[in-house]
Amino acid sequence: MQISANAFSAGLSAIKAGQEQMTSAAQAIAMQSSATSASAAATPAVDMVQITEQLMQLEQAKQMSQLGARVLSSADEALGTLIDTQA
Repeated sequence: MQISANAFSAGLSAIKAGQEQMTSAAQAIAMQSSATSASAAATPAVDMVQITEQLMQLEQAKQMSQLGARVLSSADEALGTLIDTQA
């Protein structure tokens, strides 16, 4: 039973970390977009590199959240099998 609790905890932690990373990257993109709008002298190439990096962070956050969901699903399935076996 303890292993299952650890798996649930790991899955939830991965989802939470993914959400936090996604929030951070989205805020950085929004701030970059508004800063670019305010400053006409900004270099577009530098802005695109920074936005691309943040988009990569968003993709990484999505994958981390999906991984956490898979861990939760596997832990739930294992716990269900354990309960069925015990009954």
